[in-house]
Amino acid sequence: MSGSVVTIASLKGGSGKTTLATCLAVHWQLKGLTPLLVDADPQRSVMRLAERELALGGVDLLEQSDKSVWTAIKQHGPRHGVTIVDTPGFDSDITVAALAVADLVLIPVKASPLDVDRMMDTVKTLMSGVKGWAPTFRCVLTQTIRGSVISRHIRTELEESGFPLLVNDMPNRVAYAEAGLYGGTPSLIAPDGAAASDIIEIANEAEALLATKKALSA
Repeated sequence: MSGSVVTIASLKGGSGKTTLATCLAVHWQLKGLTPLLVDADPQRSVMRLAERELALGGVDLLEQSDKSVWTAIKQHGPRHGVTIVDTPGFDSDITVAALAVADLVLIPVKASPLDVDRMMDTVKTLMSGVKGWAPTFRCVLTQTIRGSVISRHIRTELEESGFPLLVNDMPNRVAYAEAGLYGGTPSLIAPDGAAASDIIEIANEAEALLATKKALSA
């Protein structure tokens, strides 16, 4: 996975981009992979979290919220085991630049019809924004309620429409917000808790996808 870039992208605000990006970065930091977390969102959500007590567990940070983020990742990324990019929640040159350099794109999607519609716009940007590039991407259901009718329906709808999803999702757990109060993630606050386990499963899927892509391109 060394040198890989994982871009978290969604054109819908509130989808859980920053939560997913920070959780993956902290998990891989604790695993010893020396990640780089790039805040490419002008709202600076990652940087604001890092100013709090736990400082995201000491993950290396880079703030680059313009379209030169592509160049910055190319420059700094190779010195890290993996780079995670948190992008703006709107269509922009920044998002396209972050997509262009990604080995894997994760698209967080809340389990609601309106969010699914906006996710489809994200996929269109993903597929048309960078000519000649066929990305590996997966949708990630976020803020789900396990066993609920809406969660099952949305997952089925996406699968039947041909959108690839991670097997694991990010259920709606208070642990994420509680950890954020201290500038942390569940992996730091409650490493044996359910939310930390969710993160491990998502990270494992991402690692497997990156390993497969690397093997195919070797």
